Formats: sequence, structure tokens, C-alpha cells
Amino acid sequence: MGVQAFIIFIIAAYFAVCAMVWLKGRREIRTFQENIRRNHGVRPLRKLDETRKKWVTGFWRHFQGPELLDETTWNDLHMDQIFETVNHTYSAVGEECLYYILHHADQSEEELLHFEDLVQYWEKHPDDRVLLQTNLWQLGYSGGSSVADCIENLDLLRNFQVRLDVFVNLLYIPAIALTAVSGQGFLLLLSVMIVQILLYFRKKAEIQPFLSSFAYFAKLIAFVDRLKELKTPESAVTEEMDRLFAAAKKLKPMLRGSSMIKDGSLGGGTPVDGIMDYVRMCTHADIIQFHRMLRYAYGNQDELWTLAEGVGRLDASASVCAYRHTRQDWCVPAVGEVFSMTSGRYPLIKEPVGNSITGEKSVLLTGSNASGKSTFLRTVAVNAVLAQTIHTCLCDSYTAPLYRIYSSLSLKDDVINGDSYYMVEIKTMKRILDSVQKSGRPVLCALDEVLRGTNTPERVSASSQILRWLSEQNCLCFAATHDLELVDILRTEFAHYYFTESFTDGDVRFTYQLKPGRSESRNAIRLLKIMGYPQEITDAAEKLCLKLLEDKKSDKIRT
Repeated sequence: MGVQAFIIFIIAAYFAVCAMVWLKGRREIRTFQENIRRNHGVRPLRKLDETRKKWVTGFWRHFQGPELLDETTWNDLHMDQIFETVNHTYSAVGEECLYYILHHADQSEEELLHFEDLVQYWEKHPDDRVLLQTNLWQLGYSGGSSVADCIENLDLLRNFQVRLDVFVNLLYIPAIALTAVSGQGFLLLLSVMIVQILLYFRKKAEIQPFLSSFAYFAKLIAFVDRLKELKTPESAVTEEMDRLFAAAKKLKPMLRGSSMIKDGSLGGGTPVDGIMDYVRMCTHADIIQFHRMLRYAYGNQDELWTLAEGVGRLDASASVCAYRHTRQDWCVPAVGEVFSMTSGRYPLIKEPVGNSITGEKSVLLTGSNASGKSTFLRTVAVNAVLAQTIHTCLCDSYTAPLYRIYSSLSLKDDVINGDSYYMVEIKTMKRILDSVQKSGRPVLCALDEVLRGTNTPERVSASSQILRWLSEQNCLCFAATHDLELVDILRTEFAHYYFTESFTDGDVRFTYQLKPGRSESRNAIRLLKIMGYPQEITDAAEKLCLKLLEDKKSDKIRT
């Protein structure tokens, strides 16, 4: 009777723990859903540090090609920080997909409109969005490894075998049989367990990133089944779901026994999890199951890609829907023949000043230091990128052709490769010239101080001819310069705009408003005064500057 009571107590305790875990899970889901309803559109706090960047960039690394936004332009526009503000995703594949989408500026108009349909669906159906994001939150992350890298690198495990694991498991049969009749059987049983445990940690270390990803694949397949709970699917969502259902159906056999594979370290939330960890160590059940899933995955990599991309795209579109709620100053872009931006703003400035421009021909910007030229160049290029990736611009209105987008804004010398600033600059510029000469979409380029790394006469001579050549090609060029000579040389080829400032009570004030025409102001020496440079330096500099300007004016009159 005592034994029976103990067994009943153990069973009751087990079900009580399971019930508590289930109730805790339900409370967490309700809390999460309340939070995402209440905080929809609250700016995320996740930073893209170097550790996270290793796996968030997985999709981008896999699909990387000449048609994607290149690294120079991405860094010039501070797109990592912009990704952080847009990123409201809840899953590993969502983050990887969003990072890739922000690089994928060569999408067709049809692809952009399809993405817009997805975003609008989540906007119009908040209950379905909450249901999707709840399931994405439960799907979660893949143990710090890239899902895309796992699919791409499956061939690295072609020689992975579990024959030894199975053979040692078979030794349990005679060991258990001997234990029933002899004490030596227990020693054999213990030896088999010790061997298995030692082999387990060595073998698991070899495949841990893949092990986590395969556990994630199983969760992805199960996630797709739960999409059937969406109440009012429409065309765009239905199209995505049909592809996902077809892929998940083919991958369904991978689910068999997949619960043995864990996506994290040892340990768990219930006593059963702890018991199952010992079962895994002693039998290698998760490693053997992983091998079975691996054999199946080899012939179905296309379906794995479809699954990862499709779920990622749903998460990314819901993320863009949330991002739009973080701002009041966005618009849906339109495709047109002429570049036109009304009250364009740069997304990383807290209180940006909007500027408008119509680019019927290339634009040359002048203005004093810190007046807003570089920010305006970034504003133009970033809005073009956002229009052609997430179909969301930070303007009152945006209409433009679909471009190939390049920039040369924030260069620095390359000490490791032995390139001076000037060499880095001309190599960076050459990539734009090469792209312009290729057939395809027109090029939009943003250039700050072309050839600033060399002497003035050669800089003005060479940069004027580069800019003139670009203006004559299939290219819309936005360039900024301090060389006012360029305004005279390119007076007909470029439209001319400028930024200016005012000085009040010894302080400088910038309006950051774009104006038509050319700048006549200079503020470099005044800024030295405001910053407290010694007066003998600033006075002497001012006198010398006036003399140089007079000499240049005299030379111009003589010629």
C-alpha cells in the first residue's frame, strides 16, 4: 500500500507540475498579447551588436549579389541603425529576412506592391496580426545561429554518421540482461552509460549550431500549421500561406521524433526536461534523430528556404506595419518618371527639418560647414532605399523611378590594404561609373565632396568632369561641394541649391532649409572663433582668406 501511495503521489505531482507550467505559459501569452496591443508602434530597444549581427546577416550573406545595396552605401547611410528602428520582428527568420529586405533595393514594382498588401493586411486586421506575432514570439530565436547559414551549410555534414552511437546503444541490451542475473551486469551498464555521456558532449559540440537550427525547423513547420487560425485571409496573405503550406506538407516527415532535439543548452523548466536531458546523454536520442532529419533535409533544401523566407517575410511585413506606427511622417511611395520628394526627412534625427526637391536633372549643393548638405544627401538616398525595400518613405510624398542606388559619403583611408584616402575615394567612385555604364535601371548617386583627398586645382578639374559625365548618362546625381568654382563650371548641367546659416550674438544658427541658387557664405573661420581658438590664429586666418579671395577675383578679371 505504501508503494502504491508513493506511485500515486509521483503521478499526481507530475500532473500538478505540468498544469502549473501550462497555466504559466497561458499567462505569459495573455501578457504578451496585451503588451503588443498596447505597445504597437513603440520604438524597439534591440541593438544590433557584433554578436547578433553575425546571425542576423545570414539571409543577406546567402543572397548577396551585385543587385543588392552594396556595403559602402549601406554604411554611408547608417542603415544598421535604421534597421534597429524598423526591427519590430519576433523571430530569427523575421530579423534575418528584414535585414535582407533592406538591402534588396532591386525589387520590382509588383514585389513592392505585394509587400505593401501584406503590411496593409496587418494594419486592417489587428486580431490576425496579434495572433501572428504571438506565434512568432513562441517560435522565437534559433539559439544564436543563423537559420540561413544552417540551410546553406548542410553539405558540411555529408559525412556525419551515428553508427557508433547506435552500436553503443545496442550494448545496453546485454548489459541490462546481465544486471538481472549478475552484479557484473551493473558494471557493464554503468560503463556503457559513461562512454555514451563522454561521447555525447564531444559529438554534440560538433553539431550544436545545426542542432539548434533543426529544432527551429521543426518549430517552423509546426508554426505554419497554426497559420490556419487566421480568420480573414486575403489575397496577399493567402498567396504567402499557400506557398508555406505546400513546403510544410513536404517537410512534415521531419517532425517525427523532433521533440527529442532541444534548441538550447541542457536544463529545462520542468522535472521532465531534466530527466529527458539524462536520457539524451545516455542514448544520444537527439543526435540520432538529428541524423535522420539531416538525411531528409538534403533532398528538401528548396522547401526549407521557402519556409524560412515565407515566415520571415510575414514577420518583416508585420514589423513594417509597427514601424509606421512609431512615426507620423511617413508615406507610401509611388513609381513615376521624375524624382520628386516633398518634405523629406532623415529617420535618425529626432526633430528633422523636411526639405522638398524635384530632380528633373542632377543637383549640386553648396553651403557652409554643418549647414545640412550631407544630411540632405543621406535623406535623398535613404528615402530611395526605403521606397524600394519596405515601401515606406519618411516624406509627405515621394515619387521616383526605380533606381540602382549608390553613395560616396563617409570614406576613410584603408591602412590595412595600404590605400590612401584618395585611392579609396577614386576606387569608390569608379564602382559608380562602372554601374552607370551597365544597362538597366537609372542610377541614383549621392556624392559628398568629390575627390576631396587631393589638391584644389586637380580636384576642381577632375570632379567637374566626373560630375558632368554623370549628368549626361542614365544617372541622377546629387552632389555636395565647397568648391564654388564647380557652380560656374556646371551651371547648365546641374540644378543648384544651397544651405546657409546666420550668426547671432556670437552664435551660429542653422536653418537646414534647402534654397535654390548658390551659397555665398563661409563659416569655417567663424566656427573656429566660436570654438575658442586663439585670436591670433583666427585673425591671421581671416586676413589671409580675404587676400586669397581678392587674388582669385583679380585673376578672374584678368582672364
